[in-house]
Amino acid sequence: MKLKLSLAAVFVLLACGGCERPTSGARIPVYDRPQVALVVVGGRFQSNDDDPLIAATNRLIEGTRRLGVELVYVRAQADADRDPRLQTINDQVFPAMRGDAFSNPDLDRFFRSRAVDHLVLIGIGADPSIELTGRGALNRGYKVMVVGDAVSSASDAHRERALESLRRAGAEITQSEIVLAEWARRKRYLGSR
Repeated sequence: MKLKLSLAAVFVLLACGGCERPTSGARIPVYDRPQVALVVVGGRFQSNDDDPLIAATNRLIEGTRRLGVELVYVRAQADADRDPRLQTINDQVFPAMRGDAFSNPDLDRFFRSRAVDHLVLIGIGADPSIELTGRGALNRGYKVMVVGDAVSSASDAHRERALESLRRAGAEITQSEIVLAEWARRKRYLGSR
């Protein structure tokens, strides 16, 4: 009986071996005119309507339209977990198969088809969703920026641990106002070329 239980446990672990690990894939090419994308990960924020996290997230979402940045939403289910307080300005929704959004190969294909090489991650679930998605992106050669004031988690300790882990892996941790200023600078520069 013990042997059967042990074999069953090993099988479950093997079957789910990559469930909580970032995915890997082919490296992205070097693009002549690389683009930026904002990736909104997750569903409902556990916060009040006037929470600064919601405000920062909506400022970034609105900024994508004005400043020429691609925008995608990653959710566990297409619309079931959408937070109604967050702006939805397009229908680019990619269902996540696991914690790492790149477990859905359509997401990587979408970015490659638009010459995106720089991802800005925001949303809920700093651990594991944001952390695993960031690592999956870094594994493919994307530049990754995580907006600290637009990321939540089950606790502040979990959030800080995930952000520090991503920083050590090569992601840049920043704030929403800095991102918006960089996007505005980028738009002015590209408009002058």
